[in-house]
Amino acid sequence: MSAVTSASLCWTLLPVCLLLVSAEQKNITAECGQNVTLTCRAPNNNTITGVEWSRADLEPEYLLVYRDGQFVPDNQHPSFKNRVDLQDRRMKDGDVSVILKDVTVNDAGTYECRVVQRGTNRWKRANLKTAPISIITLRVVAPPPDQKNITAETGETVTLTCRAPNSKSTDVVNWSRADLGEEYVLLYRDGHFDTDNQHPSFKNRVDLQDRQMKDGDVSVILKNVMINDTGTYECRIFMSGTNEFVSIIYLRVVDPPPEQKNITAESGQNVTLTCRAPNNKNGNITVVKWSRADLKPQYVLLYRNGHFDSEHQHPSFKNRVDLQDRQMKDGDVSVILKNVTINDTGTYECHVVQRGTNNDPSIIYLRVVAPPPDQKNITAESGQNVTLTCRAPNHSIDIVEWSRADLKSQHVFVCWDGQVLPEEQHPSFKNRVDLQDRQMKDGDVSVSLKNVTFNDAGTYECRVQSEDDSVELISIIYLRVVVPPGSGGGTTEDGGKEEGGKEDRGSVGLIVGLSVAAVFLVAAAVFVIYRKQDKKSQTVV
Repeated sequence: MSAVTSASLCWTLLPVCLLLVSAEQKNITAECGQNVTLTCRAPNNNTITGVEWSRADLEPEYLLVYRDGQFVPDNQHPSFKNRVDLQDRRMKDGDVSVILKDVTVNDAGTYECRVVQRGTNRWKRANLKTAPISIITLRVVAPPPDQKNITAETGETVTLTCRAPNSKSTDVVNWSRADLGEEYVLLYRDGHFDTDNQHPSFKNRVDLQDRQMKDGDVSVILKNVMINDTGTYECRIFMSGTNEFVSIIYLRVVDPPPEQKNITAESGQNVTLTCRAPNNKNGNITVVKWSRADLKPQYVLLYRNGHFDSEHQHPSFKNRVDLQDRQMKDGDVSVILKNVTINDTGTYECHVVQRGTNNDPSIIYLRVVAPPPDQKNITAESGQNVTLTCRAPNHSIDIVEWSRADLKSQHVFVCWDGQVLPEEQHPSFKNRVDLQDRQMKDGDVSVSLKNVTFNDAGTYECRVQSEDDSVELISIIYLRVVVPPGSGGGTTEDGGKEEGGKEDRGSVGLIVGLSVAAVFLVAAAVFVIYRKQDKKSQTVV
């Protein structure tokens, strides 16, 4: 063909030549379930009268057909119905791109875009035979596997989640674990469960969460999990000849945490922290460790190789803790903690090592509280010295306060950091009250009150504050002051006069004297009357 002839032909088919030269080629990769835009733009602003999007391997081959302002669904492949539309139905600036929704592996292929514009090609048949202006190769892949980590305790029921990327009919569901070889956790195909190829350890323990697999849900429920169920589980789904690797789950199965016990004790008491090993046949307990996290690296008690290790014992527990049974009969490794204090509060762990095993720890939370206030009644005679007793639960004492409610803001006695504060003291107690032991040995904060009077009667309260603690009420004492026996009367604790005083005895003497005189007068009157009667009798005779 001559050059002139070729030029003439190309001029005649100018629009086709231009479209062939300017065809845009792209490669797109998308994941199943995503929406994809296939881009295409007409080369000029002439009115667009026709658009075709096609894929050669389809029958019919069309993704979308648009003619004379209308869509033509008759020539559209069924798989694209209701899934594809123009990005801009007004096709502004020649934009004839389409949006393909919810792509699947079956949408992979090469798509071609052709257009007809007014003044260029005409529709000759049902389709355009012009060259495409855009060629796009679409690759659709399964999304990366959903990777999850699950931790469960033995005996629990676990759900391993997996969902297909679309709701198409699922032909095969395959749950596997690499270490099981050719056997499966669960295999479902052709509408039935394949138990012949299921690993024996999962028989009757695993099932689909929804046997209808609604919305692509192929999650499984694994019952009564065991330590041996730990591993990586893979979910694969086969749909219409495809193999989609959907979900990876790492399941970790652990023993439940040891049961924790809570114990409350009063300071000064002895406490038993219980712990028992599974057995102690033939003395197979080699190590017993009682610990408290805040004491590390030292221990409450450490026993190993038949001996107690006192070098690694915390000083505060020396000579205060021992095994309840040194023979550890029946695996009993409980300990007795003597004379507990507030500082013994904490979480204790018991670890036992037996030949060939390392048992789970036993955990005990010990709370030590001050005992309820010690309430006493004391009766003293005026003039005596009295001891008001009080003992703190521990020996680290910052503040001691002795008070009496009727004194209001003033105190009987106050000592801060070893210093007595007389300015805080009520005047009536100055130089009359002091600690029984200024060293406060063993927590003794008793006070001596000298030369008590009736005005000292009342209810006394002893409060103590130790390091990092609030002020605690330790002791309550009611003091009653009375007159000594055999004294000549006096004022009672209520301020009245004591019965049996001098005034009372004088009154009694006066009454007795008058009574005696009256008796004598009566006797004399009777005598006089008798004499008169006797004389009258003698005269008559």
